Amino acid sequence: MRQVSISNRDFLIISLMLFSMFFGAGNFIFPPMVGKEAGINFYEAILFFCITAVLLPVLGIAAVAKSGTLDKLVYRVDKYFAPIFTILVYIIIGPLLAIPRAANMPYEISLSPYLADSWLVVYMVIYFVLNYIVCINKTAMIDTMGRWLTPIMLVLICLFFIVAIVGNMGEFSTPIGKYATSPASSGFLDGYQTMDAMAALVFGIVVVSSIKQIGVNQSIVSTTIKSGVFAGIILACIYIMLAYIGASSASLFPDTKNGANILSLTTNYLFGGYGAIILGAIFLLACFTTTVGLISSASEYFSKFNHRLGYKFWVFAWSFLSFCMANIGLNEILKYSIPILTTFYPVSIVLIILSLIDHFIDSSKIVYRSCIYTTLVISLVHSLQESGLLDYKFSVLNFLPFYDAGLGWIIPTLIAFCISYLIFRAKKRGGI
Repeated sequence: MRQVSISNRDFLIISLMLFSMFFGAGNFIFPPMVGKEAGINFYEAILFFCITAVLLPVLGIAAVAKSGTLDKLVYRVDKYFAPIFTILVYIIIGPLLAIPRAANMPYEISLSPYLADSWLVVYMVIYFVLNYIVCINKTAMIDTMGRWLTPIMLVLICLFFIVAIVGNMGEFSTPIGKYATSPASSGFLDGYQTMDAMAALVFGIVVVSSIKQIGVNQSIVSTTIKSGVFAGIILACIYIMLAYIGASSASLFPDTKNGANILSLTTNYLFGGYGAIILGAIFLLACFTTTVGLISSASEYFSKFNHRLGYKFWVFAWSFLSFCMANIGLNEILKYSIPILTTFYPVSIVLIILSLIDHFIDSSKIVYRSCIYTTLVISLVHSLQESGLLDYKFSVLNFLPFYDAGLGWIIPTLIAFCISYLIFRAKKRGGI
């Protein structure tokens, strides 16, 4: 077979497609709120936000690329964890949470103030029909997202940022809430809300498939990793821009309650009546490209289990399920998002880190199991406490370092790694 490498043009298009899949509703609305609440602690907060919202997703793409598939990666834990975790990740970033949230956002921001509630169903029908049409043609998906939709979205965001700087809206204010006392951990935890470290575990398969789709069969792993790095650089730049807008507009709009509200008031301030059009276009492009990526990646994964239920069937099924969930409304979706993410996001982080040092631990199940299950138990207990389903008084975990900040899993997982690694080395030396 003739070895075909990727051209610079195709690499750019695939990288932009990957960025657009990452950059959805949460990525757009959380950075401005980080900027507003962090104030003069802006730089520290956005740095740690980018660790969980940029660095970890890039590492996730690298982890899946090096492992070959997500299945191979998760089976290093054990045969029980692997299918349960994989299916839960697809459901969480699919019809349960990420897709309905992204689908709702453009409607809530641009249309709901002017339309009756009954129009939500009509909007969702149109939205998911368009998703289906783009997803079923993979070549068209790469071209549509990488060549057209993403560049337009980036131009609009950069225009927004430039006008915000020129407009000189205001100085950074005094930090408020959690960002006044712990900007680093607060930024780190708010990065969970983007869900991109989890999404990276499933987007890898779309990137590899897209690279093969354009006829490339050389250096697929390195190309996938490079496209992840390039997409991550763009993500970081956009997050900094959006957080800056939130920080500089805080004095003008001190009563804003969320990032969408900040962006809506700011675009109206900077662009007048055209602000709603510009913001609506950015939101629609950001959310549409993300839901297309999520539906495509899930359909790609599930289609391999039964050849009679092929890719197109799963695109329809995923679109329909997401349509049903999206109609319950954005507020209801957001209510259950935090406990789910605080349970599974740390597990995704640990899985990514272990996969990147796998050559040191030889896929040791004792290392993988001890670290993953330690993280899962602590994160689950913390989520149940935060949700009010478990009383704080009866948890011995309350005494763990950083537990109140939602990072109580870090030290126990490090200890579990050290102990299990020593056992692994002892068994290896003893030939056990």
